[in-house]
Amino acid sequence: MSSESVIPGLKELIGSDNVITDPEELYTYSFTAYAVVREEPMAIVKVKSTEEVSKVLKFAYEHGIPVVPRGSGTSVIGSSTPSKGSIVIDLRPMRGIKVDVANGVVEAEAGAYVDEVDKECRKYGFMFPVDPASAESATVGGALAMDAGGMRGARYGTMRHVTLGIEVVLPDGQVLALGAPVYKQATGYDLMHLFIGSEGTLGIITRGWFKIVPAPKSVGRVVAYFDNVEDAARGVYELRRRGFTPLILEFMDDIVVKLANKIKGLNFPEKNMVIVDIDAPKDVLNNLLNEVAGVLKASGAADVKFTTDPDEMAKLYAVRKQAYPTFAAAFPFSFMGDLSVPLSALPVIVKKIREVSAKYDVTIGLIGHAGDGNLHPLVGLQSKDEWWTKARPALIEIEGTSIELGGSISGEHGVGIERKDLLLKELKAKNAERVLEIMKGIKKLIDPKGIMNPGKIFD
Repeated sequence: MSSESVIPGLKELIGSDNVITDPEELYTYSFTAYAVVREEPMAIVKVKSTEEVSKVLKFAYEHGIPVVPRGSGTSVIGSSTPSKGSIVIDLRPMRGIKVDVANGVVEAEAGAYVDEVDKECRKYGFMFPVDPASAESATVGGALAMDAGGMRGARYGTMRHVTLGIEVVLPDGQVLALGAPVYKQATGYDLMHLFIGSEGTLGIITRGWFKIVPAPKSVGRVVAYFDNVEDAARGVYELRRRGFTPLILEFMDDIVVKLANKIKGLNFPEKNMVIVDIDAPKDVLNNLLNEVAGVLKASGAADVKFTTDPDEMAKLYAVRKQAYPTFAAAFPFSFMGDLSVPLSALPVIVKKIREVSAKYDVTIGLIGHAGDGNLHPLVGLQSKDEWWTKARPALIEIEGTSIELGGSISGEHGVGIERKDLLLKELKAKNAERVLEIMKGIKKLIDPKGIMNPGKIFD
């Protein structure tokens, strides 16, 4: 349908102030952190409640208009990139948060930032378990749609592991409540987890209920510097093999550290880094920190230091926090990859990434939530054209190796636009092409008109 026939109907339905068609605004919403593809939507609709989401979806369904749910647009694989002629439903105005300390649950609307939820929980001595690196800008709805992980993934897993219930609006506007704010339930098919990680292709998640955990009272941070990137990866593996489940277990290579020193004015040893957070009662914390330091030294660390001072801990973490912004500032065009491998394969994959970087003559730094085998290659390019000639061939080869090692083409970023061919490659390697047929069947059952976030995950 043309915008001339759609826009008046939307304004009547949701209010003129909430329907945006200004060309500058449409341009802003036409791309996400995945800057390879850009497409302007027909309109942006800002919603303030589940009821408004339901109204807009019912209208879109009746008229066959594609709909793209959006939080902050931080998807690096294009999951929230608009499709042509679509309505973008902006969920950010939905920011409600309620902490239920008595039952160990927090309720949050889709537009609340993950960091906001965590801060609210900490007022009561608890924390939100999942901690994406982009927590200050990632919304709850987006984190659910992508099954986001993050820094504390090695301990608490991804969003699906802490979610107790969700409210979701189906393509025809019907509202479903799936799961419940209780810690155990066994009531038939687990439809809740079908929607978590579905990238907005089945419906729009408008709120969730989540487990909260006690905020640690005493935490120490260990930082180890390695001359050899494979030794650093081996150190991560050794910690997990010996039974450590740190609060965080992060990795970054010397390429990232050197750039961060240069671009962000930091002053770290320009070596491969492993950062480990341990939480424990004060009387045993130092012993555990010493044990972790010993494992990392035995794995080849050139230098290891640890502290329990919060200010020092923040300083030691600065380079990891600045990793992705560093690449964005250092190169005209940058991209973050995502892969997951078995822990024992970490040394193999980091070596392969160095070889591929040299083969394609492209800068590839490496960061990751290595404690759960999840790594993010950071690609820096001098022009967008190099994406097709250098970066994507390099990333395809790297992802192919992760599949060969028994891993996956995505640990937490999803499929979106960017990884559809890689998903098929992974399924073929597992002799599981039928999985794609099943997913398409589910999509057709729930979204028969195909209006929900079309072109994502599969065509």
